[in-house]
Amino acid sequence: MFDFDKHSTLFQIIILALLLFVGVITSLTFYTYVSSPTDENWFADPPSRLYVSQSIPAFREGSLFRRTAMPQTPDSVLVGDLVVKFAKKRVSAAADVKQVLSASRDSQIVIEVFRPSLNQGIDYVVRRTDLPADFLRDIQNNAYVYDVIEGGASDRAGMRVGDLILRVNGKEFNSAVEADVILRQGQIGRSLTYEVLRGNQLIPLHVTLARFGISFCLLVLCLSGLTYVVFGSILALARPRIKAARMLGLGFILVGYFVSILLIRRDVGTNAFTIIRNISLLASAYLGLAVLARSAHYFPQEIPAVLAKKWIPALLYGIAAAGFLFDVFRVIPSINLLGAVLLSIAANVVTFIYRKQRSDEYRRMDRVIRWTIYAVVALSVGIVALVGVYRLNGNEIGYVGFPFMLLPLAFLYTIGRYRLLDMNIRLRRNIQYTLITTAWFLIVGTIFFNILILLPSRDLPLPSIVITGASIEVTDTPMRPENRELVQRLGFIALAFVVTYVFWKGAKVGQRIIDAKYFRTQFDHRRASSEIAEVMSSTLSMVELGRAIAEKLAALMRLKRSGVLLFRDESECCCQEVFGFDGAAWKNFCAASGTILVNELRRFKGETRVDYLPEETREPFVREGFQYLIPIKSKEKLIGAFFVGEKLSESTFRQEDFAFLASVAMQASVSIENAFLYEELAEKERLKHELEIARRIQLASLPQTTPVIEGLDLAGISNPAFEVGGDFFDYLVRGPSSVMVIIGDVSGKGTSAALYMSKVQGILRSLHEFQLSPADLFTRANRLLYQDLEKRSFVTVLGAEFDTTSRSVVTARAGHLPLYRYSAREKKIESVMQRGLGIGLEDRGLFNAELKEFRLQYDPDDVLVFVTDGVTEAHNLHGELFGDERVNAVVRDNAGKSAVEIRDAILAAVHGFAGGAPQHDDETVVIVKALR
Repeated sequence: MFDFDKHSTLFQIIILALLLFVGVITSLTFYTYVSSPTDENWFADPPSRLYVSQSIPAFREGSLFRRTAMPQTPDSVLVGDLVVKFAKKRVSAAADVKQVLSASRDSQIVIEVFRPSLNQGIDYVVRRTDLPADFLRDIQNNAYVYDVIEGGASDRAGMRVGDLILRVNGKEFNSAVEADVILRQGQIGRSLTYEVLRGNQLIPLHVTLARFGISFCLLVLCLSGLTYVVFGSILALARPRIKAARMLGLGFILVGYFVSILLIRRDVGTNAFTIIRNISLLASAYLGLAVLARSAHYFPQEIPAVLAKKWIPALLYGIAAAGFLFDVFRVIPSINLLGAVLLSIAANVVTFIYRKQRSDEYRRMDRVIRWTIYAVVALSVGIVALVGVYRLNGNEIGYVGFPFMLLPLAFLYTIGRYRLLDMNIRLRRNIQYTLITTAWFLIVGTIFFNILILLPSRDLPLPSIVITGASIEVTDTPMRPENRELVQRLGFIALAFVVTYVFWKGAKVGQRIIDAKYFRTQFDHRRASSEIAEVMSSTLSMVELGRAIAEKLAALMRLKRSGVLLFRDESECCCQEVFGFDGAAWKNFCAASGTILVNELRRFKGETRVDYLPEETREPFVREGFQYLIPIKSKEKLIGAFFVGEKLSESTFRQEDFAFLASVAMQASVSIENAFLYEELAEKERLKHELEIARRIQLASLPQTTPVIEGLDLAGISNPAFEVGGDFFDYLVRGPSSVMVIIGDVSGKGTSAALYMSKVQGILRSLHEFQLSPADLFTRANRLLYQDLEKRSFVTVLGAEFDTTSRSVVTARAGHLPLYRYSAREKKIESVMQRGLGIGLEDRGLFNAELKEFRLQYDPDDVLVFVTDGVTEAHNLHGELFGDERVNAVVRDNAGKSAVEIRDAILAAVHGFAGGAPQHDDETVVIVKALR
């Protein structure tokens, strides 16, 4: 078998050639049909040529082929009836009737007649004595008229249902087919002369042939066939490499060709064109059905178990070939299609045998198609049955075109729903809306106008109304004709107004339902603005505000997706919120491109298509389905932007939509500024809270209790200038008679200094476990801290190790203020200040070389004062410093008091000196007083 998978172009060429052939044949056939003369009546061969020329009293015995809603059949054999059987014997001439009468002695005789006016056979029982002489006459070959189009050419000429046509243009004929050939030989616009027998009278009728000869029902069938051809062409040409698409496409084209011209073949004679057309018509019917039956093994999924059976395609195509040959050599003119029935049976048998080989997914995807086929078959059989029961003219079979059109729609739905055949078939909502709205108004309009047209043909059951010059009266006496006509007209006018109102309201209700289904309902811009303003005013968080705006915009404008970007200081993209999709990649892009986005969005004044963004920026927005951007500005400063995607209705944005978005952007600018302020305040509150916690932690890290050392009175305090500070002090107890007092100051202020202070304090406490002297303690601490401290940071520290047994103090100073010593015996204060560098400034030997220890003796009531520069450098409103002298003076004046009192006196003096000046540095004081 030829492999079209590798030669798809060749398959496309074949399909194009087939479409050209189908188009030419269909066009010529359609043109021939519509341009052929038509008298707009239908006639057929009668079942008898024995014409009843006199009425006969009779009573009914039964009826055959009763037509529903038919007129009441009279109990008489009427003039114009055709006798089919006499005394239950088939008769064909008046002589046969006489022979039956002479042979029968029955007093009552059953007569079966065919009444052309009713297109119906009826059995009557007549008395032998009621039979008049010569009540029958033999008539020549004729055709009886069983339908006349109301208002058509024959109707206008006076032809009636039941007329017997004896001659056409003076020519006799042997059958209705010959009569139709004579008709086709007429010319459009010319008159035909019919000689009809009606009521035992020969009446000539002149019928002017119509210029257009196709009924609506046949046009429906042609259009349904054309739908099949178009659908098949799309599949075959769009996906020639997929076998399922090739088979479906070819099958629909062939079946569509057959359906489109099956009932519009109006031929005067046989020629080469009609032979080619009829043979191709048969071939398309059989091959198309076989191909479609085979395509079910490939679509919507392949069924390997069926495809592996080579006898299945041989069976289907074999039945198709046999049926084609049978029809070609037997019944080309009428097309029997018996083989098509056998082909359908065979296809269903194969489906039943291998039903378990179809996967659940196959059944799920095939469900709509399967039920549509059942519906199409049921509706088509119903239409054919109605045509047969009502003995219509036959063209009404063309109404099967309506259910036929459902099948391509079912395939389209399945392909689009499950994205089969590598096709993404989707009818946009705005097109769907347009089509459904148009169809709705066409349906309503058609019904409305038909009712208005039918109203005047009906008599209204109105009461007898008498209208005089002074009054209107309702009476029991019949109205005069002129009054009745006036009342009828007024009634029709009133009824027309009622019908118009009902249909107008009904159309509006239906349209509202359609609008709601396709998201076309108009929203109140004022109410929408109020709703979105309420959302903005109730939301303070930046992220919550962005999310709320995105969701509300999408809900109010019925958008598929929306997005909000907010910018802090026209640089950082601090908020990226979306609605309608995940948006993770888009958010990451926006967060990483804050400055770039600001620079590009700043140049836009109002709503702008996303397409106008630079290429490198545009792609993420287009990929996510955004269409327009609306910048949000406050005082010419870009603070954000809206991004909106397509509407759910898939309709275009209108000017009022952009006006609404601009209004929302103006409202949002205020809310966004407030959100920024709120975040700043929230951040400050958070930091304040955290610093308060840090302050409590830091203060807790300082000595909470004063150690009891024999012979010493200790008191210390540290007041940070801010929430936290860099000053610290500590008591490193080495025994009941020994303690090392340490005071330190980390360079800088605030949080960083506090963190370093904690680190330094922790290291000093850890090293204290090694019983180091003050100098060794500072040396090791410097070695550890030098690598960790920033180059701009350092720590000054002063340490003094007290030994109460020997009343001695060993001090070391690493860049700190001196130790102040008050001598109770000499009543004076001296500064103990040896050399030393701050910790963290150097670690190459200079620190060790500079660091010196100093030993001194103290006496009872001596006071040793440790302070940081926050005390000595405290200044007042005039910029004057507190200084060392004032510290000494306070100590000298309070030397007789306890350590706590001396400490508090120093701080009180500092604060009194500063007056209203704010504390600019941490204040730390430690007092050690020798006891007696």
